[in-house]
Amino acid sequence: MKKTLLLLSAFLLAVSLLTPARTLAEDESVFIHIESVEGLSGEEIDLPVTLERCAGVDSIQFDINYDSTALQVVSMTPGDLFPAQYTVANLDEAGRIRIACASALGIDGAGTLLTLRFQALSDTGSAVTITNAIITRVDADYNQSETYVAIEDGGITIDGAAMPEAVVTPWIPKTPVPTPSPVPTPVPTPEATAEPAEISTLTQPETPVVSEQNSIPTTAILIIGGLFFVVILLIIVVAVRGRRNRS
Repeated sequence: MKKTLLLLSAFLLAVSLLTPARTLAEDESVFIHIESVEGLSGEEIDLPVTLERCAGVDSIQFDINYDSTALQVVSMTPGDLFPAQYTVANLDEAGRIRIACASALGIDGAGTLLTLRFQALSDTGSAVTITNAIITRVDADYNQSETYVAIEDGGITIDGAAMPEAVVTPWIPKTPVPTPSPVPTPVPTPEATAEPAEISTLTQPETPVVSEQNSIPTTAILIIGGLFFVVILLIIVVAVRGRRNRS
């Protein structure tokens, strides 16, 4: 029983933590809504496009898609949110209307973005869908950023008939990807240069250099030695003769 209560408590805690995050994302998203209206074949029918949760929105662009065999666009009338001169519709392409709106300071609240007038060409009617929506907001410092988009498609039915399938697959808005902060490039740490190993220098004993100027040639030594020997020999001979004469 205690284990069950612990698991239930953990589940409730997880739900309570996730709910505020989901609510925050929904509160931040701008809601574009195409009405669903009914008309008669052959008559002109007005189709409003409204905007909610749009405080601070300064630009909108998106495509409106419809079945060109069932409906023919007649006109576009700007609503009460953006200035009329900055609410533009390109009606040249059958089956798609391109919308662009702008306000330098951003708009204040919800309301009708625009009203499209169609001519019903058949008794089938047409789903009307939004694709390729991009919406931006500005903050108090006029910094612009892309915001979340929520969409509810609509259309025109004829004489109470069911709404046909959309010609263009309903579009799932993309969540804007935050711009990543630049990652600093790592600076490689220079490797320490190894100090050169000390080279032990052995002091070699100096070889005495005999100056050529002070050296005596070997031949001169031999001559002097020979003369010295002769002189001694003569002295000995003279001494011996002297002794003989005395005796």
